[in-house]
Amino acid sequence: MRLKFVRAIALGATGMATAMSGPAAAQDTIALPEIDVIGTTPLGGDGLDRDKVPANVYSVSSDQLRAANATTVQEGLSQTTPGVSISDVTGNPFNKELFFRGFQASQTNGAPQGLAVYQNGVRVNESFGDTVNFEFIPTVAIDQLDVWTNNPVFGLNALGGALSFQTKNGFTFQGVELEAQIGSFGRREGSAQWGQQFGNWAGYIAIDGARDDGWRDFSASNVKRVFGDVGYKTDRAEIHLNFTYADSKLGVVGPTPFELLEERRRNVYTGDQINENEMGMLNLQGKFEITDAWSLQANAYYRRYKSKRVDGNDTDVRPCEDDATLLCLEADDFPGVDDDDPRLIVRDVRTGLPLANPGFVPDADGEFPAGLTPGSIERSRVRTDSAGGTLQATNESELFGRKNHFVIGAAYDFGKTDFSGFSELCFIPENLQCIGTGQFYYTEIPGGITPVDLTAKNHYLGLYATDTYDITDRLSATIGARFNYAKIITKDKGKYAPLNEDRDGPAGPNLDGNHDFTRFNPMGGLTYKITPDITGYASYSESNRAPTPLELGCSNPDIPCPLEATLVSDPPLKQVVTRTGEVGLRGKTNIADGLLRWSFGLYQANNKNDILSIPSNIAGRAYFDNVGKTRRQGVEVAAQYSAEKWALYVNYSYVNATFRKNVTLGSPNNPQANEDGEIDVRKGDRLTGIPAHQFKIGGAYRVTPEWTVGADAQVYGSQYFVGDESNQNGKLDGYAVVNVNTSYQVTQQIRVFGGIRNLFDKKYETYGTFFDEDDIGFLELEDQRSLTPARPISFYAGLNYKFGAEAAPVLVTKY
Repeated sequence: MRLKFVRAIALGATGMATAMSGPAAAQDTIALPEIDVIGTTPLGGDGLDRDKVPANVYSVSSDQLRAANATTVQEGLSQTTPGVSISDVTGNPFNKELFFRGFQASQTNGAPQGLAVYQNGVRVNESFGDTVNFEFIPTVAIDQLDVWTNNPVFGLNALGGALSFQTKNGFTFQGVELEAQIGSFGRREGSAQWGQQFGNWAGYIAIDGARDDGWRDFSASNVKRVFGDVGYKTDRAEIHLNFTYADSKLGVVGPTPFELLEERRRNVYTGDQINENEMGMLNLQGKFEITDAWSLQANAYYRRYKSKRVDGNDTDVRPCEDDATLLCLEADDFPGVDDDDPRLIVRDVRTGLPLANPGFVPDADGEFPAGLTPGSIERSRVRTDSAGGTLQATNESELFGRKNHFVIGAAYDFGKTDFSGFSELCFIPENLQCIGTGQFYYTEIPGGITPVDLTAKNHYLGLYATDTYDITDRLSATIGARFNYAKIITKDKGKYAPLNEDRDGPAGPNLDGNHDFTRFNPMGGLTYKITPDITGYASYSESNRAPTPLELGCSNPDIPCPLEATLVSDPPLKQVVTRTGEVGLRGKTNIADGLLRWSFGLYQANNKNDILSIPSNIAGRAYFDNVGKTRRQGVEVAAQYSAEKWALYVNYSYVNATFRKNVTLGSPNNPQANEDGEIDVRKGDRLTGIPAHQFKIGGAYRVTPEWTVGADAQVYGSQYFVGDESNQNGKLDGYAVVNVNTSYQVTQQIRVFGGIRNLFDKKYETYGTFFDEDDIGFLELEDQRSLTPARPISFYAGLNYKFGAEAAPVLVTKY
């Protein structure tokens, strides 16, 4: 029996209330029986009753994302979804890191990635470091976003779960919709989308973009995206060819010393820091009904990603003791360096020809004045070409007279990355924005400053199968597994070999490497319908993440790396393995002419051989290492109610993320570190950067059939500073943020909307770490805390115009 997708009023525990687009719609939905069906693999297209999934799956529709009025997908999820929080490491609204149950998806090189992200079945974690560029996701074109918990079918990196985006097409969206919005701090954004069906054919295109001057210095953003889809559909087949193009330039200003923020919250610390990213992707996907019981789903894709990054920093470069007009690397922390500090070798960036060192001359007190302090600009370029595909088969035949849902599939992903990076000398003036000299530099000691030019290849193969069987009318069992194979090859191109004769000097040791990782990840679970409207579930699963080329190229504590510029050959790392258990209840009921949905869940995820980025005693450098066992466990409670004229959602989550093994870590800037720059982490110490408590509430009221008002609030608990894994310092304060919004349907086609974010102008931070307060002497700083401040109060207003299809008022509350 074929299952058909039916849109829910409020999908999963997120409880979107936007289905209240009109009184009749709300009443009809309550009256009709509902089968909420979801695809259980990255490719989708299979379709299983959500109540038979032995885990909590949160889903968000396109209308729900639009109603959120959030700046980005990350913010939309964090405002409402249980267990989701964001961390603003870089101070840019498009570059925020997303946490789900304490696992991370980030654009930042070196962050411990723990979530798999898919768009139309294509894995979009970048090959070189598993990073996720959320600004590439075509937000206006999203049809549905599913947030999965413990499901190994989503392959590598799905330690804490997976995000799966499905986009619109001409069969699901028809008409034309235009939207424009302006806001505080020079915010301008707009979008246009068109969809139309022509018999068996359909077309869809979406264009959107945003410019933001940034509320902090040097933090402007410019993002452009295009998505298009051509589809063909018959009774037994559906084929789509879609493309995505995105281009972004982001000012990523990063954490700033506490004392500078006390003077002025717009201040930034060292720069420029700029990420320029570009991506193009072509994806062919289809689903075919072979027989009444068997169907096939498949896709094939090609993707190109380019990134250019500039990161201005302070440095350990200083005048040489024997000649203050020349520069040397302060090498006290480098192993095997017993003589004088090594002198820098300086060359022209464009020609590679040797140059004399610029004169960074200290004053009579031995200090550098503003404008003459030496700094370092780390410059890197990445270009990745990736391709692959997935083929899966689904069978809905009964087994022993009972319903059975069987899926089997295979996926292959290939990525080739060209990476290059070097360090350029700069002057640091009073505004702390480095002025480049056009000269790259290196040293002739192992582990010193070295330029890099290498190629990395990723081969990822996955074989998976799942089966859901109805043991009784109420009890369903799911079993499944995925076999992952990862082969990672790195090869030094030898571009910088001519800089020295023996290859053991400035270009460092050879970067060639060949690594293989395999893992069989099982899963199993049960669901039981206690009543027709209440379901209980329990499950267990395993998942793994192979080390990335970036991590494999920087895992030696004796030779740490400036991650945005250089790598070295290092010892191999072990893959991360996560074992997750989850139990819970979910249900729905009609109350007082409205629909109440609720859920309650408990989970525990244990990581073995977790990989973390560990700071080095050498300024601006770090390395990767396996740090043993860590655990994320917690509880999630959510409820949402929607009626004819109003809606309300509320949820709470507790995330207890801890180390489960004693370990000594480098954290030289931690005020509690020992003389070797290390801290002792004990079993039970909390992981940093993760707030334990999250509480979210929101609602909306339809004042008239055309006018809706809404509000929402997010409350996050305190968290430990990144770098304080031993939990010996004070915490970063918790915070509460309130937003309000309103919408008015002027005509059937025209809607105006607006709102205020951070209504009470709360001054708070979502990220904190430590820095060396002596690195830039003329600042005379004493406090080692460094924070990324959140945006102050901001306003926005917009106009939406839709025609060619029936338009209805949209309830502006989210869930």
